[in-house]
Amino acid sequence: MFSSLLRSTSSLISRGTSWNISMFKTHIMPSPSLLTNITERGLAGKALLRTNKSAAKRFRVRGNARIKRNKAGRSHNTGHKGRKRINNLAASAPINGKKIEDRMRRLIRA
Repeated sequence: MFSSLLRSTSSLISRGTSWNISMFKTHIMPSPSLLTNITERGLAGKALLRTNKSAAKRFRVRGNARIKRNKAGRSHNTGHKGRKRINNLAASAPINGKKIEDRMRRLIRA
């Protein structure tokens, strides 16, 4: 297909034909109203809300419906930290505070 398009365009250039965008249309676009309905609304007509992927990778919902997070400070510079301190940093911790937990729940759509 590309080679035939290249041949046709080179013949048009050699003949001095003016360029027209309709020469290169190869597919039909759906109507703008259809695109709006697909992108802004879900299948049931509710507003489509997206999950924050960075938050979804950092927070998980526990079995008791509380949200857990990992502790910081264990990835590097651990040479001067004690073994007990490093082991305690490995354990997960809950999100404390109702408003913060609600905000995280909204981000991860839980």
